[in-house]
Amino acid sequence: MAAAHKDPLVRSLPVQSGMLRVSGETIEGPRPSDLFDVFVDDEGDLVIVLVDVQGVAESSGSLLGAMMRHARSVLERHAALHQVVAELEMRLAVRPGTEVGLIIVRVSERDARVELLNAGMPPLAHALPGGHLSLHPPLSGPIGHRIGEVHPYELVPLIWGGAWLAVSDGMTGGSHDGQIVREISLKLELEQKGMTLSAATGEKLYELLQAVLPQMRFLRDDATCIILGADALGQGGRFQSGITHSR
Repeated sequence: MAAAHKDPLVRSLPVQSGMLRVSGETIEGPRPSDLFDVFVDDEGDLVIVLVDVQGVAESSGSLLGAMMRHARSVLERHAALHQVVAELEMRLAVRPGTEVGLIIVRVSERDARVELLNAGMPPLAHALPGGHLSLHPPLSGPIGHRIGEVHPYELVPLIWGGAWLAVSDGMTGGSHDGQIVREISLKLELEQKGMTLSAATGEKLYELLQAVLPQMRFLRDDATCIILGADALGQGGRFQSGITHSR
């Protein structure tokens, strides 16, 4: 049975917006470090945010909540991703020695595109319908690592039938090696089961992660896994969720 999710911002999982669906889970580690949120912004785009405190641990819980609330308030207005990071960086300025890894995935069905921002986190994995798996490594370090660092984002086409996997560094034992993310993707059978996984409850995903990651003792902090599926054919059918959005 999964531990209760610590994030009050996530109402329930999985969630669905149009033909996009998202599931995720956090496995609690020795210290709280991860928080994620899933919502639809003012322009109707689906947004996933994952933050991971990688520095000072004493106040990580309150810091996570403050960072996530601020990120959501900016992203809900459909702000540019670099603007979100700049504002979060200003918030970190009063906490020397603290770094925060950040992943933002913003998906527009209307424009058939995906915006990816990865600042100091393990690579994002993208499983294509034909079985090919590509990795998208971080384009910058964690927020707070270098003052004034540019945090660019990628713009890629939305490919129907594909699935995205985002993980925190707790899932990879602190490593940002893409090969580890690839191995996790293969163990999850992301290429074949991406749609099913994106529609799974947090509890089911937790059980699956326990099965594919038996060495839980290596976790130094929280470990988070988020899966996004883009299902143009509606093969999995619609389901009840915490967030539904109709245009």
